[in-house]
Parts: sequence; C-alpha cells; structure tokens
Amino acid sequence: MTKNTSHRSGLAFIRWTGWAAFCSLLFSWPAHAADSENRSAVGVPEEVLVLGEQPGPGLWKVSKGGHTLWILGTYVPTPRGMVWRSKQVEAVIAASNEVLGPYSASLRVKESKPYQARGNKLRDVLPRRVHARWRSLRDEYIGEDAETESLLPTAAALLLRAQAYERIGLTHADDVWRTIYRQAGSHGVPIRPLAYEMGPVTPDNNSSRLARQNGVTYLVETMDRLETDMTQARARANAWALGDMEVLKTLVEADASYAQSLAYSWPFLSQQQVVDLQRQAENKLLSALERALNRNETTLVVLPVHLILRGNGVVSSLRAAGYSVEDPR
Repeated sequence: MTKNTSHRSGLAFIRWTGWAAFCSLLFSWPAHAADSENRSAVGVPEEVLVLGEQPGPGLWKVSKGGHTLWILGTYVPTPRGMVWRSKQVEAVIAASNEVLGPYSASLRVKESKPYQARGNKLRDVLPRRVHARWRSLRDEYIGEDAETESLLPTAAALLLRAQAYERIGLTHADDVWRTIYRQAGSHGVPIRPLAYEMGPVTPDNNSSRLARQNGVTYLVETMDRLETDMTQARARANAWALGDMEVLKTLVEADASYAQSLAYSWPFLSQQQVVDLQRQAENKLLSALERALNRNETTLVVLPVHLILRGNGVVSSLRAAGYSVEDPR
C-alpha cells in the first residue's frame, strides 16, 4: 500500500498541539483534513447526504432595548457538494454594524519540548492490542505513514475520525465562513474575530500519568465508536444543512460525554485546570457578546452550534443574564 498524503495538513496541525494545545477549551475541536475519495466505510449504514443549495439553521435573536444580536450556529463537517445559502443571514449581514467570529480558544503551555519529543511513540504508550488495532484503522482511513507514530493518542484519534468523515462524503472545508466574508465585504461590514488565548500555564506533572492514560482511553473510545460516530456525523450534517434544530439538539446532547473525554485527554492539565480554563473562555465569550449588544444596533455572531445548544451554552447563559432570546423559527 502506498502512503496516503491527503491528511498532511491535518497531521501537521495536530502535531503542533504538543506544545500549544489548540484543544478547544469548549470541548470540540474538529481536525482539518484534505479531500479524499468519496467512499462509504464498510459496515456504516448508508444515509443519503443532502446536496445542492441548502439554508442551514435559522438564527437566534437576542434583544436588549433597541439592540439586537443575531446568532448563527455552524457545524463541520458538512456534506461535500452542499451549497449554503441563507437569505435570512444575507439580510442580517446587510443590516449589521459588525460580524463577530470566527471563534477559537487556544492554550499556551509552558514546556520546552513537545511531549512526544521525549521519545514516546504510540507503540510505547499503547497496549499491544490497542496499537495493532490503531495501525489497522490508520492504514484503512489515513494510509501507512510512520509520522503518525509521533502523535499524541488524542491527536491520533482526532486525525483518524477526520479522515473517516472524509471517506463518507463529508468535508471540513468552511464554505459558510467564505460566504460570510464575501457578503460582509460587499456591504462594508467589519468582522471582529473571537480569538482567545489562555495561559501560558504550567503542566501539572502530578496529573501527567492520569492524563496520558486518559489520552489512550480517548483513542480506544474513538476506535470503538468510529462507525456509529460516522453515522451520527452524517445525521448532524444533514440536520444542519436542512435547519432541523430538534435533531441537532438531540445529537449535541448525545456527544456530551465523548466531548468531555476529549477535554481531559490532553497530557498537559489536571481536570481542575481544564474546568478553570473552560470557565475563563466562556466568560470571555459572553463578555464579548454583551459588549457587542451595547455598542451596536445590530450584530451577527457566528459560533459552533455546540456552544449554542448545550445545556450551559451561550443561549441559556444569555437568558439567565436577563436578555430576551427568541429561538429560530
């Protein structure tokens, strides 16, 4: 078998997390991967992906006096071949004083060398049977590549899942933001990124062994549920494209424990540090939204849909703060 080079950009980005963990403190970080063949994975039930022009979900409306914040939830991966077109979003951008996004939360770690540079390869940290299983799935979805042996277990899991998604007709290409940039530019509306960097923090060496084991557990969990995860990813992608909020809510709740496993799987932080950093990121985001509501008559904010829909997410927090919130129609 020859090497599959389609994952190179994703692999390079994931390896970088060894010293500056772009691990999405809000518990969801999709690994980027380039296009690969549109083939269905063996054993995954077929679900027809919606293609062509689709509206995506409706917008939440948050009001304070005469000021309005509109919230669009995004989701990746999306069906390859889908074209996003939302007349509601087009109208809101045209009327907005400002667009907020894209959102990112990153973490700088005080560490002179990447963890994997200490000589730990996947074959060294994974039990023999787990490593053999990883190699089999890697060869199937990623391709034979010795470089993957230098990945952290968590990064290996993210790359494996991203490449598997590509195989079933989903893409991580962010056409939604391309469209938003184009429309905002045509109306002269400025875009303010929501990019937050926490840290630098010192790794908690006392929790390093537990965190490393959590990373192995996360990789095993990813392999265990890979076929189910691909099926759910198709369902999520379709639900987002069609604007089916009920299905999206159900699937976001179903992902809660898996996302928590991801958050605790990076070998840098104790669980308490993760909780504290998550709270910091949430507070920074909510403060930015409240400032936008105060300074602009109309604002559009574009956020990953899981940040909006989860139980303690943006919508519930704004409601709790006393703002008027209307769900998408």
